[in-house]
Amino acid sequence: MRTLALLGILCCATAARADEASTYYHQAMAYKKSGKIDDAIKALKQAIGARDNYAAAHFSIGILYRQKKENEKAIQHLERATQLEGKNAQAFYSLGLAYHQAGRADDAEKALRTAAKLAPKDDQVQSALGTMLIRKDAKQAIPYLQAAVNAKPDDAGYNHNLGLAYRKANDNKKAEQYLLKSAQLKEDATTSFDLGVLYRRMEKKEKAIQHYEDAIRLDPKLAAAHWDVAHIYAQMKREEDAIAAYEKYLELTRGKSKDAEIAKKRIKELKALKKK
Repeated sequence: MRTLALLGILCCATAARADEASTYYHQAMAYKKSGKIDDAIKALKQAIGARDNYAAAHFSIGILYRQKKENEKAIQHLERATQLEGKNAQAFYSLGLAYHQAGRADDAEKALRTAAKLAPKDDQVQSALGTMLIRKDAKQAIPYLQAAVNAKPDDAGYNHNLGLAYRKANDNKKAEQYLLKSAQLKEDATTSFDLGVLYRRMEKKEKAIQHYEDAIRLDPKLAAAHWDVAHIYAQMKREEDAIAAYEKYLELTRGKSKDAEIAKKRIKELKALKKK
């Protein structure tokens, strides 16, 4: 009888802690909704203090710490959330982003691969992993980015990233297809610039100039676009335009970029050509 009584007391205490943790958690969600992030974190700490195995509280506080760019604290709680709920794709996804922000590339990739496996139809998860893989291995990135585009065909960002992956994988036709689709969906300086790069590599100078000029129109301070288009102007004997583009590049970079001396040399050469 005494043992049963003790078990009853322990069960009541556990239930009380669970109720207390739940109360703190709901308070935190109300604070979060009203934009009181620090108060939300405080309430979530209290929820975890009352019940350390509260996966939702660890997940939520990890998200808030990641938003505040306190990555180590975010990682601590998101790792705990994934330990408690090993099939929570969103927890692995958020952990991957926190690792990425902390510069832990291998850990980020591992967490995002787990998330992508758990949530094969989640476009956000698939896109995050694919985007992270573009520089490392574009061919590996393509299936994940394609999955994101398949899920949301009219997302400009997804089409853009898939186009970049194909460009890096040297499939110019597919790169053109998705970069143009992105540009049609949303006018954007970066997309126009990337189309300029693609057409420059394809030796389609007129198209390259068109898209570089679009990029400059959309973002006049995009120094890389001025630099690239200056080369093409020079190749096409458009000395005036080339000089103006190089000079704008120097103005935007304040003459301190690694290519500043090259730009100055080319301006001098182009001015000499004009005098002939």
